[in-house]
Amino acid sequence: MNVPGFAFDPITLAIEGAVIGFVIAVPVGPAAALCIRRAITVGAVAGYLTGVGAALGDAVFGAVAAFGLSFVEDFVARHEAWLRGIGGLVLVVMGVTTMRHRPRTVGDPVSNDLEHRISTHFHYTTSSFFITVFNPLTVMAFGAAFAGRNLAGVGTSLPDATLLVAGVFCGALGWWAILCTAAAALRSQFTSTGMMWLNRISGGIILAFGLIALASLLPLPWRQMGDALGLGS
Repeated sequence: MNVPGFAFDPITLAIEGAVIGFVIAVPVGPAAALCIRRAITVGAVAGYLTGVGAALGDAVFGAVAAFGLSFVEDFVARHEAWLRGIGGLVLVVMGVTTMRHRPRTVGDPVSNDLEHRISTHFHYTTSSFFITVFNPLTVMAFGAAFAGRNLAGVGTSLPDATLLVAGVFCGALGWWAILCTAAAALRSQFTSTGMMWLNRISGGIILAFGLIALASLLPLPWRQMGDALGLGS
């Protein structure tokens, strides 16, 4: 389809972006653990807002790849260790906090406070956003996906790049909506004891990702160890 202002077929471009955003969002990580936990312990809105934050993070890296922002890619490559370290520390703190979190009781006056709800909702979105953007592997994944689909030159056209990034956001958001809906449907099955264990398990997952990120900074032969375990390319 030849549409004025578009170098690529806009329908195909939107579908490509949505598929890429959906696929890159699927792998289980700390953002997924947060989304599931919040959807079950707090409610669907908390889960959806967590997913929105993660989808926005994916859209940022999608924009970096789509617009060919080489200076951002160079910055990530040069400061990958710092980004991984900061992200690891954030995940460790968040994991420990989540594990120690106690479920809210019915009638808790804090939970009914409007100002607290607004700040909490803002926190749900920003926490998952920063978890996503502090993962240097995400920008590499988008770069590889765009190159594999011959979309590397899409940034020469502003309408094309904008539509592709919008598709990435919608695709990622679609995955988070599915995950959150499935988790929220299980909420009624959890007792207070179950909620406590969910906090411990999800916090443990987040903590594990943080510790792995920090451990990867140690000067060890990670590639050789991966090859020995059969994880090499």
